[in-house]
Amino acid sequence: MLGWGILGPGRIADTAMAPAINALPESRLVAIVSRDRSRADAFAKKHSAARAYTDYAEMLHDPAVDVVLITTPNALHAEQAVAAARAGKHVLCDKPLALSAADAERVIRECGQAGVRLGINFQTRHLACFEETKRLIDAGEIGDVLAVQVEMSAGAAPLRGWRTDPALAGLGSVNNIAVHAYDLLRYLLSSEVTEVMAMFDTARTGALETLAMTLLRFKNGTMAYVNANQKTPNYQADIDIYGTRGRIVGDHLTRPGLEGHLRVLTERGESVAPYSNTDAYQRTVAAFNDAVLHNTEPRASGRDGLRSVQLTEAIARSARDGALVELRA
Repeated sequence: MLGWGILGPGRIADTAMAPAINALPESRLVAIVSRDRSRADAFAKKHSAARAYTDYAEMLHDPAVDVVLITTPNALHAEQAVAAARAGKHVLCDKPLALSAADAERVIRECGQAGVRLGINFQTRHLACFEETKRLIDAGEIGDVLAVQVEMSAGAAPLRGWRTDPALAGLGSVNNIAVHAYDLLRYLLSSEVTEVMAMFDTARTGALETLAMTLLRFKNGTMAYVNANQKTPNYQADIDIYGTRGRIVGDHLTRPGLEGHLRVLTERGESVAPYSNTDAYQRTVAAFNDAVLHNTEPRASGRDGLRSVQLTEAIARSARDGALVELRA
């Protein structure tokens, strides 16, 4: 049985991650940390955690905590992950792993030296619909993938709280939403991005964006377009994957909590299957539990977190400079 501690009792931790941890037979929530004592106590009581802390260091000394889930503001992730690693705790970190590639590399190095597992909460790649999509692509069912279009949106939902502070957030909708699309593409294509071209609704002002449109070229030749935003009220949560011998369409499937259909067109004909994304976070926690218990690399790993940060740095540079940016694959 793995004991989990949560640092940062925010909305996702409350509504999704804590219930997911407790729903699985191999894990339980044992501790919560918040600077606000009443908030920590209320969260612990609601989710049956044995202890509530206001000091992160105290939780890291708790022998019942095996795994730390970090769900704090983005700028705090790197230092908090390093502290957990040095305390011998496995780490599942919310995205982004850090606000710079250098800090992401430091977290990976510290976790490696401590011999603990490091995972990133990229829940989209764990969805059953996309595990099936990857199986189809890897099996060559639609041939070589030529192009992909992805839309992810939270609707017309402006930035709030710490997410309005560039020093804490780093980026707007890119770090909030788009990183899930970028990670999903890397996972499905088993390839790295070599070129990016991006435009933000805030143009080149440096203000935090709520709509990001990005073109990506992958090492394997696939080109992709991602529209990730918190601006459009009537959005499509869809993905279209075009191959040389077929096509895969995920209708209403690119965000957690949705129910939609996966349509697959191959040379043998077309099939349509319903899928539910309501178990997104439970599947994420289950995958990390498995990595810890069997001492295997998490899916998604710290290396995936680093790749994501490297990519978002390039995207921000492209949007700011109005230029195509190259990356090492």
